[in-house]
Amino acid sequence: MSKRRVRYLVTGTTEAPATSTMRIRTRIEATDEDLVVLEALGRHFDRLQGADLAARCRPLPDDARAICALANYVGSLLGKFSVTCEDGTVAHRRPPSAETLYWGARKHALTAGCSSRWAGWVTKSSNDAYGLAVRNAELALRDKEKAIAAIAKKLKLTVHTQVERKALLQVEQDRAKAEHRRPRHLDFGYKSAHEHAMKRQRRDHLRSEADKLASDIAAGVVHVTRGGKKLMRTRLHLDEAGLTEAEWRARWRAKRWSFGANGETGKRLGNETIRVSPDGLMDVDLPPRLASLANVTARGVTRYRFDARVRFSYRGAEWRAQVEANRAVAYDVVLSESGRVYLDASFTPSVRSETPRLEALLARPDLKVLALDLNHGFLAPAVLDRSGNMVRRLPHIPLLTEGLPASTRDGHLRHAITEALDLATSYGCALVVVENLGFDDMRATGRERYGAQRWFRRVVCSIPTAQFRDRLVAMASRRAIAVAGVPAAYSSIWGREHWQAPLSTKKHKISGHTAAAVVLGRRALGQPARRRAQASPGVTASDQRIVRIEATGQPVGVVSYRVRCVNGPEPECEGTSTPPRRKGSGQRQPTRLVGAHVGTEAANVEREVPSPAKTVRVGRVSLVGTQ
Repeated sequence: MSKRRVRYLVTGTTEAPATSTMRIRTRIEATDEDLVVLEALGRHFDRLQGADLAARCRPLPDDARAICALANYVGSLLGKFSVTCEDGTVAHRRPPSAETLYWGARKHALTAGCSSRWAGWVTKSSNDAYGLAVRNAELALRDKEKAIAAIAKKLKLTVHTQVERKALLQVEQDRAKAEHRRPRHLDFGYKSAHEHAMKRQRRDHLRSEADKLASDIAAGVVHVTRGGKKLMRTRLHLDEAGLTEAEWRARWRAKRWSFGANGETGKRLGNETIRVSPDGLMDVDLPPRLASLANVTARGVTRYRFDARVRFSYRGAEWRAQVEANRAVAYDVVLSESGRVYLDASFTPSVRSETPRLEALLARPDLKVLALDLNHGFLAPAVLDRSGNMVRRLPHIPLLTEGLPASTRDGHLRHAITEALDLATSYGCALVVVENLGFDDMRATGRERYGAQRWFRRVVCSIPTAQFRDRLVAMASRRAIAVAGVPAAYSSIWGREHWQAPLSTKKHKISGHTAAAVVLGRRALGQPARRRAQASPGVTASDQRIVRIEATGQPVGVVSYRVRCVNGPEPECEGTSTPPRRKGSGQRQPTRLVGAHVGTEAANVEREVPSPAKTVRVGRVSLVGTQ
């Protein structure tokens, strides 16, 4: 058998940057008077945001370019702008760009309709929406170019029907068997002349869309729809969407009437525009046009103090410490389509959890790693020691996201991550390892490469890889747990080939996904992914189990463990296995699972971990189809 050639990158560990920003939400039990003020503020800032975003999306005016050219000319003469500080030193700064000058001009124009702080929030929101639209346009252009290249590559191949393909494959297998080699991979074109013609039309359509995107990007034209393009198009098809005009308009207002205020360090309660005291008293600075709604007018200020009290039940202690220390807290008021009002608070806590660096963690001989293999419907965890040996067998963590609303899907994702972090805390794992897996190419060219396999495309595109990594990094940073990403190439192949059999017993088998998690953890630890003689302590040959080694040559402070299970009294059990055959029967009895018909590691088993978070109740999570 010839040696398999590695075609993808299998080395390199990426350390995820720790995040410390926190965002919490609470509901405001607004009275009728409060709702009148909130709707007036939402309507007012809807108009300001629409005008400012339209100005930002247009190309820069000639006067801004002239100012920028003059500033660059002066800067080229003087080298840099020089500023004399109070201590006598001279500081230099570069001339401002055209975008910065135009930002200041837009903010100055908005100040007439609201305060300078409100104008700062409006312009910042417009800049964020503009930047997101530009990145999305560039990403869409790259995806269309990939799809065009995939179609063009396949159009060059000869059209072969299904019968012809089978015949050619059989000929290649016979030839490889006669030459004592592996069958070569054969590339086929489309299955019929009709499909070939339809793909030519799709290629031309993609080219026209790509040319339009490229021209817009070159000209600086950006298209943004406040409230969402999908919701805007739904207005023309209310009957198909099952909505009335009033229901649609409520959704449209909820998407556009939200407003907020940036935080300011050193100011009273961390925000001069929207103030929330530690006892829950909330007041808002009103624009001049809405000054008639103010109920606090002392010393020339026009503010409205809400009758409702604000209370943050989640992370309330961190928020209270933030406002009492007059540290920056940004607020966003969200008006939902159901009439409810929510308040979001964003801040960076003064006391941060110090996440250890990857280099320092790898120097610890007692390091334990929790490796996670993300799959469709579940997470496969594995706990490894510093030598790369799996020390605990753990059941799969359900993660059902397909066909669910966004809010429900996010709750399931948070629940699965919380359960994984509870496992890491319970077993003393200071590092969580995930795979740097993304389906960008699949989402861009999946229709062209796997057009007939719609089920496969739907399964792959429903795996929330990016959201999983972002949520995991944010939630792990609050527990001072580091996160690292490793390449996913050959993890499933090498896991089944090198680790599934040695880590399994006759009665209790581990899945290939758990074996893939072992490969991911070993890569993060700097150990070889493939198991060879003396590759790691406790694995010296293919027919030996991982056992405790007391011989010499063991790294200082590192102990190899016999794999233990947390699911039952037996030290080598994992989930539910197939029972032995009964006497007199010619076949095995079907496996009986507790709770639901699921795979081996996804059964309802008892775990020696803290109780999971209350984001999603375990009883409400369906376990069908997790393996």
